[in-house]
Amino acid sequence: MQPANTWSSLAFVVIAIIVIIRWTRARHIASQPVYPVLLALTLLVVGLGSAFFHATLSFRGQFIDVLGMYLIATFALLYGIDRLSGLGNKRLIGAYLATNTILAAVLYWVPILRRAIFGFLMVAVIAVEAAIARRGQHRSATRLQIAIALLGIGFALWIFDYTRILCQPESWMQGHAMWHVLGALAAWYLYLYYQDQATDAT
Repeated sequence: MQPANTWSSLAFVVIAIIVIIRWTRARHIASQPVYPVLLALTLLVVGLGSAFFHATLSFRGQFIDVLGMYLIATFALLYGIDRLSGLGNKRLIGAYLATNTILAAVLYWVPILRRAIFGFLMVAVIAVEAAIARRGQHRSATRLQIAIALLGIGFALWIFDYTRILCQPESWMQGHAMWHVLGALAAWYLYLYYQDQATDAT
């Protein structure tokens, strides 16, 4: 239904594969396989779910698409909390599954709240990372700032496309497609940021 938006979603799949390859070679993110593997699986869900939604424009596709966004936001939030207060693998995974089960139920029954919930999760992620920075637990957040900037630019392009300020339905250059690509790049820089923090901690 939406070719450009469908194919651009696969940028997340590409980043997921790169994350796994890089981790298997370098064993970063605190040398704990649960973190990079969980992040990579999350990015796979984001990419494939988004592609399915834009290919079908179905409610089921929308559900999977938005749930993928929740998955990556809750991962970033819980991994930040883990670094801040030490959740540990089991509690992080338990909280991850429980939180997203609740979010999935809300998404299914009250889908109109999806954007507000995602916005809240992103604000929470930034707040937790700011708390980590205040503790002086890492030397630099440059890559995190790049990730946030990429998301901001992508979101602006998405708004221009959504409001039809810059919208050409017949073109392969779509604002929403750019949102996908920049979002995937932001996820890559988020991983690099986590890698930096794991290196600082060793």
